Amino acid sequence: MSNSKNPNEKYNASGYEDTTAYQAIKNVQREERRQLIADLKALACQHGYKIVNTIELKGIESDVDG
Repeated sequence: MSNSKNPNEKYNASGYEDTTAYQAIKNVQREERRQLIADLKALACQHGYKIVNTIELKGIESDVDG
């Protein structure tokens, strides 16, 4: 999570680098993406489809172009 003082997630609210928290957040986000992809594959299978190409995910909040 970023803060308004420093948008870089590697730094805490005081402005100091916090690699432990950064890695923990990244690990949670990675696991959430893996679970989402597994859910999408299961949904496709339930409807008689198979995902055959790479799924690329981009967070809505990081999409500045809209």
